[in-house]
Parts: sequence; structure tokens; C-alpha cells
Amino acid sequence: MTTITYSLVDKICSFINKLFKHFRTTDVKPEIPVVVKPNLVAMEPRQPRKYDKEKKQDFSDLLDRLEHTFDNVKLPTLDGSWIAKDSVVGLKKLGVHVPNPLLVAWDDKGKLVDITKPLPAIMCISQSSEKTINTKKKFFAKFIFAIKMNKLPWHVSKATGVPYQFGMSFDVDGKLFWVNMYITVNRKTGIIRFCDELRTKAHVVPAKNSNSHKANGKSTVFYTKAWSSAEYLEDDQRSIDECKIIAQNYFVASHEWWSERDNRWNVVVKKNGERVTFGVNNDQTPYYFKDRDKSIRTPSGQAKKIVHYVKEHERKYGDKTTIVKEHIRGLQEFEWAGYQCHVVSPKLQAGTSAGFTEASSDVEDDDDINNIIYFSKLGKILADNEERQAA
Repeated sequence: MTTITYSLVDKICSFINKLFKHFRTTDVKPEIPVVVKPNLVAMEPRQPRKYDKEKKQDFSDLLDRLEHTFDNVKLPTLDGSWIAKDSVVGLKKLGVHVPNPLLVAWDDKGKLVDITKPLPAIMCISQSSEKTINTKKKFFAKFIFAIKMNKLPWHVSKATGVPYQFGMSFDVDGKLFWVNMYITVNRKTGIIRFCDELRTKAHVVPAKNSNSHKANGKSTVFYTKAWSSAEYLEDDQRSIDECKIIAQNYFVASHEWWSERDNRWNVVVKKNGERVTFGVNNDQTPYYFKDRDKSIRTPSGQAKKIVHYVKEHERKYGDKTTIVKEHIRGLQEFEWAGYQCHVVSPKLQAGTSAGFTEASSDVEDDDDINNIIYFSKLGKILADNEERQAA
């Protein structure tokens, strides 16, 4: 499980006051299982491209497609997923964050992490779209996630840098299959290193004679352990090095997007305990909130317009003309088709989880259980904090 410790005295305060002391995880594999992984793909490598306005959703599109967006979030976890169930719950409580869109400036030689920006404790970003539909041969990634660690697990080779549990989730037969590997980020250079893992390999020895066949069956199976590249990097269509390049590009793109969250508008949408947050860059608000026609009915039957953008215009008061600057107006908290929506401006937001950087560590047997909080609860604490208004 993943947990975080904090002072009991300051139990109620948020991470902004730096009262969390240690961010903990118990995602240690007591045994190293042999896992059969379906052919999973993140996305085909693509060339750098310019920002395409037509690929963006505006707020009206978002509201009309909420059911599609939540379908992926509601999927249960597939048994055999590689990360702890408590970690999955924590990621979902934090809420999946949806870029608009997530642009990956692809580099075939690999990417470096911008170490001038904080290394967050946790990231959970949507990678799905209506176009990424699974086929018989390919399963497209739904979510990208990363959990910062204090140290690497025992079955992972040691490497310098800040450790991360980094991976993706895939829709396999209507359930999310969460897979991961371990990487480190050099604090000085931003270089990403991929950690080898101590893996179990099965060896099958066929029976050589009838006596052996009678005693052991058609074959005998024995197991050995050896250090090798993470199973996450294995792909029938690509080399290990190609998979590393893909992972580097996605981790760097996710980090760049996540580290700028404090400067974005956040549209928080909740239903039945599930949460999804849509990020909108400040300079995109004129496009994103352009629809002035969306409105809701209050309990009294009055129609009120929801949040929308108003461009700069002139307003006459008698003989005087006043310039009204561009602004956002309308309801910023409302219900839409059963979903609770809350639009938060970066100027009014207390802070996002992008500023939370405490690393995780393994829970020890002698730890005081009264002084820890599990990751499943931490996710909700961080998410609720993002909806607070700045004092």
C-alpha cells in the first residue's frame, strides 16, 4: 500500500503548510511473479507538431461528452495489475487530470526532465480519446501515472536520482490493467534512467524417457532469477531502446504539463465518488469558454448561464462610454446531467497537487499506524484542497 505520514498535531492542515513529513508506499513485491502481458501500446511515435486549435475541446464539448470521459474512470481494476490496489484507489481519489490536449514534443533521441520545475509526488493524466479504440492486437493506454519514491524496492536495481514508479493503465476486457516500471530522474541533469528488475524465468525441460514421463509428466519446470530490463519495456514490435525513448517522451511531457497546473483553470467534475479534472491554459480561456448558450435551471425555475468568456467591449452609460475588459462570468459551480461541476480560476485557487513533492517510502513493521495516512485517503485530501479558495 501507499501511505503518507504527518504530524498528528497538524492533522487537519494541508500540504501547503508543509505538514506532511513522509509520503509512504508499501508497493514491495514479496514474490516476483511470472506475468503474461498483452500487447500494450502507449501510442505510435509521432513527429513534433504545432498546436492545432481544432483538436481542442471547448467547455461545451466537455459537458456534452462527460459520460464518455467518465466511462474509463469507472472501470474496475483488473486482478493481476502490477501496482497495489490502495495506490489505484488513491490515484482515482486524486482524480484523473485531462489535458486539452496533452502534446508530446517528440524526440527520437530521448528527452531530459526540466529540473528547474518541481518533481511532483504524484501525477495521474488521461491519455484516452474517442479515437484510441482497442483492437485484437493493441490496447491503448487510458491513463499515465507516476508516484515519487524515497527509495527503490528491493527487487529493483539501484540507480542514482529521484526514484519514480511510472506506468500506464489499459482497458483489458472492460477492466483497467495497471502496469509500471521504475525510473530515476537526476536532480542536476534531468537524465532519466531505467532500472533493471530481478525477474523470475521459467525453464521447461521435456521428459527424455518413459520413466521420467511417468514420474514428472511430459516436462519438468524449474525457475531461476536474474536481473534484466523491466517487463514494462518488452514489446513484440519494438526494441527495448525504442520503448525507453517512448517512455522518456511521455514522462517528460507529463511532468511539463503537471508542473504548470497552478497556472491553469481547473474544471472539476464529480459523480458517485469519481472525479475528473480538466486543465485549461490561461491563454485558451477565450476559446474554451466561448459558448454563451449553455444554461441551467435553478430550483425556482430561473435560467442562469454557466461560466463563459466575455470579450472586451464598450458600454454606454448615458453620454459616457466605458471600456469593459475581457472577463469570465456566469455560474462556476453547477450541476449538469447529474454531474457536479466546479470551475476554479488560478487566481482564486489555493494551490494544486503540483506543489506537493514529498517522496514515498516503504512502511516498516515498527511504524506507528496512528501517525500514517494511506494513499487512498491522501488522494482525496489533495483533491479536496484543490477546490479550496485562496485566502
